[in-house]
Amino acid sequence: MYLDSSFLTIDAVFQPSVGRMLIAQPFMSEPYFGRSVVLLTQHSDLGSMGLVLNKPLKLFLHEIVEGVIIEENIPVFCGGPVGAKSLFYLHNIDEIPQSLKIAQNLYLGGDFDWLMENLNAGLGLTGRVRFFLGYSGWDEGQLEEEIEHQSWLVSKLSTEEILHLSGYDTLWARSMQSMGGKYKRWAEFPQNPNLN
Repeated sequence: MYLDSSFLTIDAVFQPSVGRMLIAQPFMSEPYFGRSVVLLTQHSDLGSMGLVLNKPLKLFLHEIVEGVIIEENIPVFCGGPVGAKSLFYLHNIDEIPQSLKIAQNLYLGGDFDWLMENLNAGLGLTGRVRFFLGYSGWDEGQLEEEIEHQSWLVSKLSTEEILHLSGYDTLWARSMQSMGGKYKRWAEFPQNPNLN
């Protein structure tokens, strides 16, 4: 049977930039990045930073941050292998001072004390804030090299999809399917071809 080799080639749809997604190619087996969807929060000639959106930890916010008094179990995700003890958060609350705008109605970080005060005061955070331990980082030119070597498909997601806490287990497949064409088929590939 003949298979057109272009079927397994990533066609550049978008260039990497802040607010774009990196969707791992189907056969990447690295533990942090296999079947991952990464939001780029920084990207320049000096390097890139991002947060993995679909790798939950078995931790809740009140277990790692002192002073969280609400009873809601707020999940924490693994943002990547760098700085595993550092807490990051994405949100759509434009009132948080010192937040860094990532995309339309999407911000990174900001005044943590303000956030905790409002969280404990009952500010509804479900669908508005996501927390991460660690981040994903690339040195100068490293991400571009990985994209050139077909490791990542660059795409985009809506702010609602980024902040939504449920469905993370299907985010990679849904992101791949949303690209259409051959990528819909890619979403069905086993991560390890030997298991097919």
